Amino acid sequence: MKSSGFNLIDRCTFGYNVLVVCLILLFHSRIPDWPLRLLPNVAMMAVVLLMVYALRERTAVVARLARYLYPTVLFAAMYSQTGTINHIVFPEFLDPLFQRMEAGLFGVQPAVMLAQWFPQLWLAEYLHFAYFSYYLLFVGLGVFLYLRRPPAQFFDYMFSLCATMYTCYVIFIFLPVIGARSFNLDDAPGNGPFTAVMNVIYRHGEIEGAAFPSSHVAIAAVVLYYAFRYARPSVWVLGPVIVSLMVATVYCRYHYAVDVLAGLALAAALIPLWRKINPHVREIT
Repeated sequence: MKSSGFNLIDRCTFGYNVLVVCLILLFHSRIPDWPLRLLPNVAMMAVVLLMVYALRERTAVVARLARYLYPTVLFAAMYSQTGTINHIVFPEFLDPLFQRMEAGLFGVQPAVMLAQWFPQLWLAEYLHFAYFSYYLLFVGLGVFLYLRRPPAQFFDYMFSLCATMYTCYVIFIFLPVIGARSFNLDDAPGNGPFTAVMNVIYRHGEIEGAAFPSSHVAIAAVVLYYAFRYARPSVWVLGPVIVSLMVATVYCRYHYAVDVLAGLALAAALIPLWRKINPHVREIT
């Protein structure tokens, strides 16, 4: 698989950063230290250009993987940046509205009640493991498709993955919602290793205002869809884990239930769109 200049993954990644630069410039009066907020985007655009031109003729497997999977490394930086520019429209977090929405739809706050209804420690640990698996799923499927499937299938998946992730980030910028963490409850069950790992990740890597829609759910749905299309035997393993991940987003009090529904709806709407505009899909027989 050789690169021939900018592919859809590159254009999507570069375009997202151009969009964020434009938003920062347009709403700079509402963004503290706005010139500094541009630096990550400039750096990431430079990374895209580096991948396109410096690694285009490399033949080593590691270099080729870096060439096509590099956006998955940039996701964390892009995600973190949304937390610094997510008040350009709404000066306050929208959690009171979303909590009223939850109560109106479900009669309770599912993110509060699930762990109280099912406090078993083994269940809490398993669901924290399922939530943690998110960080492995989308990279793992990408590596598998790159090494074991035709290039068109890999590009079909990677473009949908990146475009869906960036769509979530744009929504985070305009709709700041903390999620179920805003309840500030400390009675969640679980004291195992995956619970501890997730506590560390959220203590040091999580931002405020990136809950709606759940990118965990949207991306997990993308992974499940493409696993079913191109790696169907893996669905027997991935399917239960991904469904558990979606439950875990609420049980572990990271998201409201409406965040999960929105993540599923977003994936269902976007995957057909991305496949319609992706020329690589026409190469798949």
